[in-house]
Amino acid sequence: MTVKKKIYITVSWALVIACMGVIFWMSSRTASASSEMSDSLIDRILALLGIEFSSFIIRKTAHLLEFTGLAMLTFNAYYSTFRRAAAPVSFIITVLYAVSDEVHQIFVDGRACQLRDVLIDSGGALLGIIASLIILKIIKCAVERRNKNITN
Repeated sequence: MTVKKKIYITVSWALVIACMGVIFWMSSRTASASSEMSDSLIDRILALLGIEFSSFIIRKTAHLLEFTGLAMLTFNAYYSTFRRAAAPVSFIITVLYAVSDEVHQIFVDGRACQLRDVLIDSGGALLGIIASLIILKIIKCAVERRNKNITN
């Protein structure tokens, strides 16, 4: 394995850990602090766009998207390291982290462990794995085309 590949793998796993750290930090905030932070941001964005939307829907969409990102990072790191079974293993890792995130919230003032959030996070994980597989397919096709053009 080349040094460049080792660095890529190390950075890929570091990004997974960093994403997990951000999720953990956000889940460590009390319910009132979390609501205040997200509602303030949501209000600014909606005012900028000139639209009205439910804060609840936006917060749950954010849940979905943060776990979509975690699944994509995990897929990339796992695929780069092992190549085999990246989709199911990455999905399982992400869902297990979603479960641990909800369990962690039991210990945070005003927060709760909710099955609904695990299901939303799992949906995000599935979306991230599907997106990763599509991106991988596009990359493989591009590499094949490039290699075909070089040999011709």
